[in-house]
Amino acid sequence: MNIKEALEYGINLLKENNINEPIIKARIILANMLNKNKEYLLIYENEELNDSLLNVFKNNIKKICKGVPVQYITNKQEFMGLEFYVDENVLIPQPDTEILVEEVINICRGCSLR
Repeated sequence: MNIKEALEYGINLLKENNINEPIIKARIILANMLNKNKEYLLIYENEELNDSLLNVFKNNIKKICKGVPVQYITNKQEFMGLEFYVDENVLIPQPDTEILVEEVINICRGCSLR
């Protein structure tokens, strides 16, 4: 199975399970597994995947279908311009938390140290 076929498999399975943003999630998972960017998937869509990699990809797609966040599979989450390692032992940073952190930073800048 090549990259294009693997993505089609992943996207279809995610759609069947009513997962939001199936195209984006399938691409993120496969690009992360290949340690490549998402553009690589388009340029090399005919590249064959070995059976081992393909099995891991299919298992990761099934994990998403069971409700596992993509970030726990890739172990990555961007927050305030920085990339953090995340797994099931931590909460995934959310964009609205950035507002809270920025406000705390502004408050701290106004404080005097004694």
